[in-house]
Amino acid sequence: MIAPHVERNYRWNFRILTVETSLWMFSTALIDTTTVLPVLVQSLSGSPFLASLLLSIRYAGQGLPQLISASLVSRRSYRKSYYFAVALPGRLLLLWPAAILLLGIDRPAIAVSAVLLASLAFWVSEGFSIVPWVDMVGKTIPSTRRGTLFAFMHIIGGLLGIMAGGFVRQMLQGSSLRFPVGYGVLFALSLLVILLSTTAILFLREPPSPAHEERYSTRALIKDIPNLLRGQAQFRLLIILQSLFGFAILPAPFYILFASDILQRTLPPAAAGPLLGVGFFLSTQTAGLIVGNAVWGHLADRYGSRLVLRALAVAHILVPLCAALAGLITPRGPNWLVYAGFMPVFFGFGAVSSGTWLAVTNFLLDIAPEHDRPAYIAVTNALNLPAVILPMVGGLLLRVVGYQAIFLTAALFLLYALYLTRALCEPRTMHPHPHAPHPGVEEFDTRADMPDEPLA
Repeated sequence: MIAPHVERNYRWNFRILTVETSLWMFSTALIDTTTVLPVLVQSLSGSPFLASLLLSIRYAGQGLPQLISASLVSRRSYRKSYYFAVALPGRLLLLWPAAILLLGIDRPAIAVSAVLLASLAFWVSEGFSIVPWVDMVGKTIPSTRRGTLFAFMHIIGGLLGIMAGGFVRQMLQGSSLRFPVGYGVLFALSLLVILLSTTAILFLREPPSPAHEERYSTRALIKDIPNLLRGQAQFRLLIILQSLFGFAILPAPFYILFASDILQRTLPPAAAGPLLGVGFFLSTQTAGLIVGNAVWGHLADRYGSRLVLRALAVAHILVPLCAALAGLITPRGPNWLVYAGFMPVFFGFGAVSSGTWLAVTNFLLDIAPEHDRPAYIAVTNALNLPAVILPMVGGLLLRVVGYQAIFLTAALFLLYALYLTRALCEPRTMHPHPHAPHPGVEEFDTRADMPDEPLA
């Protein structure tokens, strides 16, 4: 049963959220943390660890503030004003690296510090804004239309992201701007677009939150995490799967560095450079995002989030395996073979990265009680610790074990994630799956444990 105010404003809110997220995706593609910025930081510092730190900053900034954010946003009838208060400061700070890079300051340490600290401020502010944003989606979009919304906003944003890839390539390889001024242009444009994205939320028609909504303190919410995990077996399993999916982030900063290294070896010294392939692979990754979200969104609305999570687990395994394979076949080949060999890696990573967010968020919104939704959102994202730690671990281990070992390690843990997905139930049906832990027991029974039978 869809509430009247949701049904009345659904189409309008669908359009507003699509515009807002599409512009946000275009903005963040210009300063992407897996293709664009790792090459910048590596070029300025010579440190793979600092390059990998960008992804750790992103996931820590997005996840950890949400426990505080849930306590601040709870019992507010409307989320929009809080969203603006926490989102704007970090977004405005993108002006800092934009100015330093545009000035072409010759001290790399200053530029690297500005990029890392501004990234930290940006992602922390995004972390504070995620709880109200996801809750606004839950309040304004019916469950049976969220998959379509998530897919549509990512398809439009992905098309804009392909344009961003072309612009990145022009700024970094096709213009006369000396390094790192082109990156300054990217930061400046990113700031402009994300301010337009922020403005779009002003027009969202948000209904009031339920009067009986829980009120949290951060301390109480942290103490209540074990109870939330014990209270729903499916929520507990979702947290475990999300943590294992975090191993997809372990090799993510190194795909572009690995591909760029091989590209430089296939070209004469005069033609080689650290920025090779950045724009092309960013566009390829964004194309994967578009295709992936069209598929995941359709599957989510038609068959539910369980199927999507299982399919994503398979796709997650294939991405690092493709990278390992590309590393074997491309080093002795021509230049075009390197691009062709790594296309499935970046296409696949684009497809699974946002698809995982879509499936986890959709599953969470279906199982979280409405009056307790901010707490579930915050806990889910705050407990995504592997995505915070693993890129840094990879950066430290890279020079010891090499790229291939990191790719294969990630694939092994993702294989275990696929094994665990057999215990998922489809929350929309409210009936136990044949592989549910205790036949005849409702899927959210707190006694449920993981099954022992083999993967079907």
